[in-house]
Amino acid sequence: MANERIIKNRIGATKNIRQITKTMEAVAAMKMRKSEQAALATRPYALAALQILKNLSGKIENDLASLSPLLAQRPIKKIALVAVTSDKGLAGAFNSNVLRQAEEFIKNAPPDAEVQIISIGKKAKNYFQYANQNILKHFEGIGDLAKLHETEPIAKFLEQLFVEEKTAQVVFIYTNFLSVLKQEVLVRTLLPFSEKTLEEIVRDTVPLRGRYANIPNVLGLTTNDLPYIFEPSPEQVLHELLPHLFYVATHQIILEANASEHSSRMVAMKNAAENARELIEKLTLTYNKARQAKITRELTEITAGTI
Repeated sequence: MANERIIKNRIGATKNIRQITKTMEAVAAMKMRKSEQAALATRPYALAALQILKNLSGKIENDLASLSPLLAQRPIKKIALVAVTSDKGLAGAFNSNVLRQAEEFIKNAPPDAEVQIISIGKKAKNYFQYANQNILKHFEGIGDLAKLHETEPIAKFLEQLFVEEKTAQVVFIYTNFLSVLKQEVLVRTLLPFSEKTLEEIVRDTVPLRGRYANIPNVLGLTTNDLPYIFEPSPEQVLHELLPHLFYVATHQIILEANASEHSSRMVAMKNAAENARELIEKLTLTYNKARQAKITRELTEITAGTI
């Protein structure tokens, strides 16, 4: 009887867990769809700005590094590493993949370079504090549907850090959203800006499939065919455009990470609910067997007593 009661209690507890995970799956799915829409909605604008900047740089004959401090190439003595994680857990391998990549980056950094850690999300903060790593700056509490004013303080801090020559590179490690079931961790150098950096951003911003897959063709932006007249000059436009582009790129990274977080959490909760269902079936079968064995034993005792 005691064993049956224990199994029955486990079944009840597992059913409660399954109900919770199903609810969390539904909430994560709703947030994921909204975050996905926010990330995809900004992609055309981010892509257009990046393409304009890339085309603009091709029209300037002067040394680009002299036009803006965001283009300055310096000896790599300090690297600002920005790890983008979530504030909450239960998101599968979302956070661990980013943090594992961050550890790999720190391990493979030049021996004479100091890596300055900027953490976004509580999980990154807790991880680096536990690992006794110094955190230069921490940001958290960014909403699921991050607005530009929420991510702007991050971009401004990194911009100031680079302009004041307190770091030679700004590197982001984050999860890029590809689809509901597929995300990838990217290591992207945003500062200093370079043509290679711009090409990488453009390539990774455009999805391989879906409604935004043909954005470059729709916009009609190519390096050799530039339908713009720049006033007062391409150099001045470039100088004014770069900081805003950096804000947009940082904002896009946060949106991609948010969409990836909710997608990972939805999949994790779906798997947890499925595992709970399988466990309930096994426990129910065990409970029925124990109950049947008890009934058989009682019938045997009654039969033996009658004889």
